[in-house]
Amino acid sequence: MLEIADVALTFWLLLPAYTPNNFAVLVGGGKPLDFGKTFVDGKRILGDGKTIRGSVGGVIGGLLIANLQYGIERLLSFQFFSSLTYQEFLLLVFLLSFGAVCGDALGSFLKRRLGYARGDVFPVVDQLMFLAVAFLIASYSPSFFKLFDLTKIIIAFIITPPLHLITNFIAYKLGLKNVPW
Repeated sequence: MLEIADVALTFWLLLPAYTPNNFAVLVGGGKPLDFGKTFVDGKRILGDGKTIRGSVGGVIGGLLIANLQYGIERLLSFQFFSSLTYQEFLLLVFLLSFGAVCGDALGSFLKRRLGYARGDVFPVVDQLMFLAVAFLIASYSPSFFKLFDLTKIIIAFIITPPLHLITNFIAYKLGLKNVPW
């Protein structure tokens, strides 16, 4: 049974991975990450939806949110991220944010290979690829397993799909996305 405290803590710890793609939507545009190039199959590598500015902005946004969290923890005297040294914290949240952006790009790469157009829904990949890659990359931080145990990882894979759908629907209603998924 999921404990509310475990779900809330998991959500808190994942904000640096959850927010980069939201920031990418806000600051994106410009030069495509794949520079408009095609893969050996003749299809775009990633497509116009993945841009350099969006990717960099996404990682920076994830770092900004994480630093805000770190400050809140120190101000309110509770320790999750702030139980780490600042260097350990910075490495971990950079890897979570960077991993989320990479995972989203990998999802786009797979979608292009399978013939999905930009904005087409691809269940599971759309909701979980960014998280899986964020965990994979962040696990190279020595601090990852200080904060993420198996329970939190499982909770993350349970709560992320509905959160992803809700935030995308909100972004769609605000006119930030062309599709509600």
